[in-house]
Amino acid sequence: MSYCEFSKTNLLHKQYHDKEYGFPVGSDDVLLERLALEINQAGLSWDLMLKKRAGFNKAFANFKIDRVAKFSKRDVGRLLKDEGIVRNRLKVEAVIHNAKVIVDIQKKHGSFVGWLALQAKDLKGEKDWVKLFKKQGFKFVGGEIMKEFLQSIGHLPIPHDKNCPVTKEIFKAKVLAIVKAIPKGQTMTYGEVAKSAGNEGASRAVGALMKQNQDKRIPCHRVVARGGLGGYNGLRGNSKEKLLLLEKKAAVQK
Repeated sequence: MSYCEFSKTNLLHKQYHDKEYGFPVGSDDVLLERLALEINQAGLSWDLMLKKRAGFNKAFANFKIDRVAKFSKRDVGRLLKDEGIVRNRLKVEAVIHNAKVIVDIQKKHGSFVGWLALQAKDLKGEKDWVKLFKKQGFKFVGGEIMKEFLQSIGHLPIPHDKNCPVTKEIFKAKVLAIVKAIPKGQTMTYGEVAKSAGNEGASRAVGALMKQNQDKRIPCHRVVARGGLGGYNGLRGNSKEKLLLLEKKAAVQK
């Protein structure tokens, strides 16, 4: 039985499957939580992780990266006595260590989310990701852990069933996240956005999403046709051409 089928009759897994599994993550703290859960799943089960998820969040200060990175030996001792989590010293220490690595990434690159997105442009399989994470200094990031982690946050293809309705929602979420991250004055074509979202042939679907967009945080005017600017829904009040011109001028003046 596939995970998609299994989750239909399991409320705990249904919430995760329908709302989180494979969707892009925009929070560094949530990324630490997901990595921590995947690390702790090693040798155990995802069912156990979901059951202990609240306990993990309570024990690890809701995975606030700056707080976890400052955990002391006393905190390690506390965690090893906490029945709400998996009491494994190597895993506990790996989570704290990885929080410190992420703090360093934030200082150099602004955010863990942004750093991952930057790497995703060049890295394809989990083997490349494993090498990168280990080079960066992360601990407990073997092949299976990294594969599950990257699938769960949308950086590797997700094993949802082909007819699973969630895949459409994941594609939409990925498209909006990609467009939101396009810098001012820069553009991507509908096809490039579709490819980045995991479906190279879905440029028309990207166009439809941009036409429907009503969120001003999503700069849909920065998505253009391959042979020209293409349409624009006027969400920001000006033509796409004028908006891009103003952004480019502002970028040059800086």
